[in-house]
Amino acid sequence: MKKEQPKDRPQAKGTGSASRARRTVKKKKSSPIRFRWVAGAVLVILILVYGIGVYHYKDHFYRDLYVNNVSLGGMTLDEAERVFTDDLDSHKIALEEKERTEIIDPQDIDTVISVGTQISDLFDAQSPWSWFTHFFGKDERTVALDVTFDEEKLADVVNDLECFDKANVTAPEDAYIKAGETQFEIVPEVLGNTVKKSQLLDAIKTALATCVTVINLEESDLYKLPEYYENDEVVQNALAAANKYAASHITYDFKYTTETVDYSLIKDWVDISDDFEVSLNDSKVGDYVEELGSKYNTMGAARDFTTSSGREINAYGGNYGWKIYFDKEKEKLLKNLQNGKTVTREPVYSYTAMCRNSAKDDIGDSYVEISIANQEVWLYIDGECIMNSSCVTGTPPNASTYTGVYAITYKKSPDVLTGPNAGGGSYSSEVTFWMPFNGNQGMHDASWRSSFGGSIYRSNGSHGCVNLPYSAAATIYKNVEAGFPVVIY
Repeated sequence: MKKEQPKDRPQAKGTGSASRARRTVKKKKSSPIRFRWVAGAVLVILILVYGIGVYHYKDHFYRDLYVNNVSLGGMTLDEAERVFTDDLDSHKIALEEKERTEIIDPQDIDTVISVGTQISDLFDAQSPWSWFTHFFGKDERTVALDVTFDEEKLADVVNDLECFDKANVTAPEDAYIKAGETQFEIVPEVLGNTVKKSQLLDAIKTALATCVTVINLEESDLYKLPEYYENDEVVQNALAAANKYAASHITYDFKYTTETVDYSLIKDWVDISDDFEVSLNDSKVGDYVEELGSKYNTMGAARDFTTSSGREINAYGGNYGWKIYFDKEKEKLLKNLQNGKTVTREPVYSYTAMCRNSAKDDIGDSYVEISIANQEVWLYIDGECIMNSSCVTGTPPNASTYTGVYAITYKKSPDVLTGPNAGGGSYSSEVTFWMPFNGNQGMHDASWRSSFGGSIYRSNGSHGCVNLPYSAAATIYKNVEAGFPVVIY
C-alpha cells in the first residue's frame, strides 16, 4: 500500500497550486489597505510639517527673503532689525577705484542706522500660510533705512580720499585730430580717473541707507568721461574730411618755375572745431594767394633793361606784366582743395605779359623801346631791331609821356583822336594807326608833322602820345598786338 502513494502526488501538486492561488488572491486584497495606510501617514506628516511651518513663520521671515543683499530667512523681526543696526563694521563701504580700493567707515562720520517700519512692513506683508511657496529661490528686496551721519565729516572724509589727491588725478581728454607726418590722424581719448565728487557723495549716502558695501566707481559711472571717442562716427567723418583736403596736390606753373600746394601747406589751412566741424581757413588760403602775388606779380615791378645804346637801366611802373586775380584765384584754389585732386595749372590772372623767362624778365625779345631823352623809337622782334625812328613825345611838364613798361591795350585803324588842349578848347586828329598803351596815351602816325626828334617835344610836343612818322607807325602796327610790351624811359 505504501508503494502506491507516489501515484497520488499529482493530486497533491494540484492542491498546492490552488493553495498558492488562494494566497495570491489574499495578497491582492491586502495591497489597497496598505496603500491607504501609507498615504494617510504621508498626509499626516505633510499636515504636521505644514502646521509646524505655519507656526514657525508666524514670527519668522520667509526662508528666501533678502533685504539689501542681507539674508533675513528664518529670523525674527527683532533679529532682522538688529542685523542692520548693531554692527556698524558690516556697513563699511569699499570704493573700488581704477588704481586702488578705499574704505568709507560709518564710524568716522558718526553714522547712526535705525529701522523704522521698513522691515516690519515686510514682515506684516507676509502670510505664514504660504510659507512653503518661499522655501526655495531668492526674494530680493531693497529698502532705504533711516540713516543719519555728519554731513561735514563725510565731506571731509571724501575730500581726503586718495582719488581726489591732485597728484593721483588724470583728467579725461577728448579724442582729437592732429596733423601727422603725411596725413591727419586721430589721437585717442584719455579716460582719466577724475571722480564725480557730488555723485560719489550721493552714492555713499544711498549705500549707507541700503546696506551696499561695495561701490565700483567705473560700473557706477562715477568717473568723468570724454565727450568724444576715437571711434565715434563724427570723429571718423571729420578725419575723412580733413584727409580729403590733405590729398590735394596743386602745382602752379609759372613757366620758368613751379609752386606746389600739398599737405605740408594744407595741414595748416584745415580748421577742425571742438565739435569736429571741418573747414578750410579762408583767411589762410587768402594769405597764400597774396604771397603768390607778392612773389610772382610783375606789373609795375622794377625790371633790369638793356637799352639799344647798351645802357643798363631800371625800368619800373606802368601796366605791363603778370598779375594774379586775387578773388578768382582764391576761389579756384578753394575748389581744388575741396575736390582733393591732383592739378597742374597756371594761376588765374587779371593781367598777363608776353612771356615769363624769369622772375624779372617778362618782356622778352619782342618789344617797343622809346627813349624820351633821345626822342627815338625801336621795334624789336625776336631780338632783332626791325625798325628805328625818331618821334615826338608829350610836352613837359603838363603833357609829358609817362615812363614805365606798358602793354598795348588794342590797335585800331583808322581812328579819330580827340581831347582838350592845354590852352583851352579841344582837338580832333585823324590818324591811320592808333595803338594806345596808357589810357589816352599811345603811339600813332602824325601826318601833320614835317619833322620828328630833336627837342621838338619840349615846346611843340604832343598831348602825351608818341607821334611817329607814317612808315614807322605802319611797321609797328603791323607787328604788334594787344599786350605787346612798350618800354618808355
